[in-house]
Amino acid sequence: RAMDPRQRMMLEISWEALEDAGFAPDQLRGSRTGVYAGLGGSEYRDLVAASNKDQSYLGTTGSVTVGRIAFVLGLEGPAMPIDLACASSLAAVHQAGVALQRGEVDLALAGGVNVVLSPEVSRFMMELGMLSPTGECRPFDASANGYVRGEGCGMVVLKRLRDAEADGDRIWGVIRGSAVNQNGASAALTVPNGPAQERIMAEALAQAGVLPSEVDYLEAHATGSQLGDPIELNAAASVYGEGRDAERPLLVGSVKSNIGHTESAAGMAALIKTVLAMNRGVIPQHLHFDDPNPHVEWDGIPVRVASEATDWPDTSGRRPLAGVNAFGLSGANAHVLVEGYEPPLGAAASNGATVPEGSSRTVPLALPDATAAAGEESPERATRFLPLSARSAGSLRDLAERYRSWLDGEDGAASSEALSDLAWTAGAGRGHFPHRAGVVFTDAAQLRQGLETVAATYDAPDQPPPEPATRVAFAFSGQGGQWAGLGESLYRSEPVARAILDRCDELMREERGVSLLEVLFGAEQNLDDPASAHPAVYALQCALAAQWASVGIRPHAGVGGGPGTLAAAQVAGAITLEEGLRLAAALGALEANPDEGALGGLEAALAAVAPEAPSASLVNGATGRVAESVDELGADYWRTQARDPVEPGACAKTLAQLGIDIVIEVGADAALGPDLGDAWPESSDAPMVLSTLACPPAEGASPETGDGFVSAVAAAYDAGLDLAFAGLFAGEARRRVALPTYPFQRKRHWF
Repeated sequence: RAMDPRQRMMLEISWEALEDAGFAPDQLRGSRTGVYAGLGGSEYRDLVAASNKDQSYLGTTGSVTVGRIAFVLGLEGPAMPIDLACASSLAAVHQAGVALQRGEVDLALAGGVNVVLSPEVSRFMMELGMLSPTGECRPFDASANGYVRGEGCGMVVLKRLRDAEADGDRIWGVIRGSAVNQNGASAALTVPNGPAQERIMAEALAQAGVLPSEVDYLEAHATGSQLGDPIELNAAASVYGEGRDAERPLLVGSVKSNIGHTESAAGMAALIKTVLAMNRGVIPQHLHFDDPNPHVEWDGIPVRVASEATDWPDTSGRRPLAGVNAFGLSGANAHVLVEGYEPPLGAAASNGATVPEGSSRTVPLALPDATAAAGEESPERATRFLPLSARSAGSLRDLAERYRSWLDGEDGAASSEALSDLAWTAGAGRGHFPHRAGVVFTDAAQLRQGLETVAATYDAPDQPPPEPATRVAFAFSGQGGQWAGLGESLYRSEPVARAILDRCDELMREERGVSLLEVLFGAEQNLDDPASAHPAVYALQCALAAQWASVGIRPHAGVGGGPGTLAAAQVAGAITLEEGLRLAAALGALEANPDEGALGGLEAALAAVAPEAPSASLVNGATGRVAESVDELGADYWRTQARDPVEPGACAKTLAQLGIDIVIEVGADAALGPDLGDAWPESSDAPMVLSTLACPPAEGASPETGDGFVSAVAAAYDAGLDLAFAGLFAGEARRRVALPTYPFQRKRHWF
């Protein structure tokens, strides 16, 4: 209650601005991100003081307003309140731009806020003749008699252009130049100074390196003053009229005619209006302009007020360009030149998917660059999932409703490209909270149905979130349970899984003349022959584990049987991919034909293994014991694991003691994972059991799709696991797009 409403407004709008830009606000923690905000005096503080109630310095001071944003988001760049009266928020944009140019910050939030609370402040302004007694703001009109006070809060996200382009950001516009100055010794402290205004516009032009005649539109400060409006128009005509064709006058307007004067946030309102007008190609109607101000020589200046909605002037191939003015009562002047943005020809979007390469003990996990940039086809992924999350069940319900409204109201939202960009932005560009719902979909209709289900499910706004899962075990089954075409859809669509399988296929072709891809996906699959099935199952399991790792999920423990024993050891880093493959092939050959030659091949493969200490708990499938040291991983360990059946009860007991709360079946569906879940000791909560692949299709049905993996990832997300969303888009060129922002659950707070 002691907090100025402006602080809550700025916190909300800062969060929304970052989300709208496609940044997950909580991922900026520790970054060199600055906060620059235009703030006037706190009218809330005045009201609290007048009530004789306890005041809070931290709740009402300007420095804490911006400091609180930095505190909540964990930002480590400058946090600067700027008070230049009505020039404050545009000066904040200028200051943020300077910090970016100097390298002081890598990202900046700039904006302003204004809240009208105190009648005393309004009475003072009325006595000075600043406010309109008729309740209309009529800039440039003969009947102009002041302005109407307006409220609002706005923030923009600023970044160096080269960085934004490299990161595939959605860019609204480009600040070409900006400047701030002071009137100096003018006629009076609060009287506008024409020459100072001319200087500020000329300075911004020089910085931008553009001609005055190239500026299409001026968003004027224009407070509806009989004195100030003519001074501003004449200054603009003097600067921007130079070299201008009489047939192409400078268009002028002011957002104050539409929403009133938002004072310390006025420059932000003006900038946002201007950028939106550029992007939509239409300048909004400047209202209340009926009779031109007689103090302006309209016939003598190349200026025209946009008194009706006006198409943006033809720019003859160049980008649209506009100036934005903001002047302060204290004599401050700010000017920004903003240009429309068009991506360079041939520019490719980027999903920013960068994962460092690992050794063959941990499976190579380098995600491919966006293949569109390399002229290759992007992976075709038919199934996506939309991650929704919130801090309360009520907010999660409202978020689902917002997405459903967005889906119904956004042109082109149902296209495959738009839905893919939606899934990417919602994953990589949003924070992720305890209340979660992952909506798996293949088209807009399925997404809409899923959103409706979420909205209906979370109808109790105060229900507590589930306890998040934290520890994962991978279960690698032995031979059996697989089907023809097992994992084929993931091989076709996922570069990470494909890279592992291709490497194993290459090695087996070279050393044994067998194609594992033919075994798994060929016309004459032979999954019943251990000699080929063992290495094929092992390779597939390693590929699936790599796929899980690419989305950020690595096991805390691994357990397996048969070739799954080797996959568990490989994923834990105990053996290399190649060592495990050779062992699987040798074990399979011995099982298929137990003669001396096969036995000798196994002994040679065992002798070539140089195990290392596993990075995850390696559970012996036959005994349930955890390998405590690398000394236990000798030849006898692998012989026993390959020969003896898995004991689900012993393994489940060990996994429960390790605190495992999710078991992921890495291989065929419904094999080892469910057995472990059924055998879980009653003294511990049963784990969630997930299957990586979908069940085998019924006879005559269409082949397996990639739904199984995506559905499993969505379920892991729902359970509270943190994901690396880049892995779901490896090899794709995706863009950040505008999506619904967080639905804050507001409560009334007043002193």
